[in-house]
Amino acid sequence: MIWKGIWAELPTEVKWQMESQSQIIEVKRGDSIYRQGDQPRGIYFVKKGLVGLVLTGASSGKEHLLRFFKEGQFFGHRALFSNEGYHGSSVALQQTTLQLVPKTTILSVIDKHPIVLQDVVRVLAQELKRCENHQVMILENQILGRTAQALIYLKDLHPDHNWTRQEIANFCASTVSTVIKTLAELENMGLIRQEGRSIHVLDRDGLVALQDKETS
Repeated sequence: MIWKGIWAELPTEVKWQMESQSQIIEVKRGDSIYRQGDQPRGIYFVKKGLVGLVLTGASSGKEHLLRFFKEGQFFGHRALFSNEGYHGSSVALQQTTLQLVPKTTILSVIDKHPIVLQDVVRVLAQELKRCENHQVMILENQILGRTAQALIYLKDLHPDHNWTRQEIANFCASTVSTVIKTLAELENMGLIRQEGRSIHVLDRDGLVALQDKETS
């Protein structure tokens, strides 16, 4: 397991417990890990790959990409600690290796080492800040990060489809003219290359990094 952040300082025997009771999951591109409304099974650690968190609008039925989880990060914890169903769905955007630590194991560790709760609260507070900043980003029409997210999500799941600027704009809740300008900016940054209708991703990590930059 990748021991980072709130898990790095756990005693060796606790890490061994989590390792021995965890499950390695291999997920193919486009496969769901869990769906909106499912009950939490535990915490998922990303060992390799990229996972998207997607929320489906209740009235529109449209998908809205909330954020990515990349190598070294974990997800699924909010629903676990709030004891409710997942508020969104998670999908692998490429071949992904996950390590699932069961809910019972996580709760046992916290029961024996309550100091971990302080770090859990800190992580949840950081995520709340990121969510609030993301709302501001939308209100202020900071489209760069959202377009970068959309390109990765759409092209990873449907690599052979040439997405129109209108389709990208619809996904970003923006306008075609704004998306055209934003794609030009991403191209100037060396992150993508446009050839007519086709869009080629040149720097995937650079596109992913825009999420953290604009919501930090």
